[in-house]
Amino acid sequence: MAPWADFLYACDSRWWEHHEPIEFEGEKWTHAPIEKNGLYETQHKVAAKYGLRVMPGKHGRGLGTAHINYGGNSGYQAINLAYMFGAGSIVLLGYDMQKTDGQQHWFGDHPEGPMKVDSNYSGWWNDFAKLGSDLARKGVEVINCTRETALTCFRRESLETVFASTLRDAEDGGNIQRLRPVAVA
Repeated sequence: MAPWADFLYACDSRWWEHHEPIEFEGEKWTHAPIEKNGLYETQHKVAAKYGLRVMPGKHGRGLGTAHINYGGNSGYQAINLAYMFGAGSIVLLGYDMQKTDGQQHWFGDHPEGPMKVDSNYSGWWNDFAKLGSDLARKGVEVINCTRETALTCFRRESLETVFASTLRDAEDGGNIQRLRPVAVA
């Protein structure tokens, strides 16, 4: 995890329950559906239990502007949340969207139990492409700095290149926005 990040986002109540207690100084976020149903109640209970802020969300593709669209995973939702927080550029790390070294996630596989589910990578690729095109129309650049990724809809750069470019802009007197790191679980 990134304990120095400003925000931590995870969509699954099971994730918060499994990783409790979470030592994190920044803001912790999750979602709850716009429509009131069983998931709405569960998410609000978990949010109250762990001190999470709640962003309204719903099933949908592309960019949500008054709520986040789910896109099937926390990474997708965190990109939407970053847009809603006013990000002009979004840098992705850990967006493998494939099994890497035989593991489902950048941090490894979930242990056996309710968190152990197969990821729908191929189904998510098109959803990310729609999200990316919506963000581009809004003037938001997304740069994928993940070392090994199957997600091809965003510009690819190394993290070193992105940060070197940002530092050069600052040295040249450019008006750069402070980087606001978001950790995604």
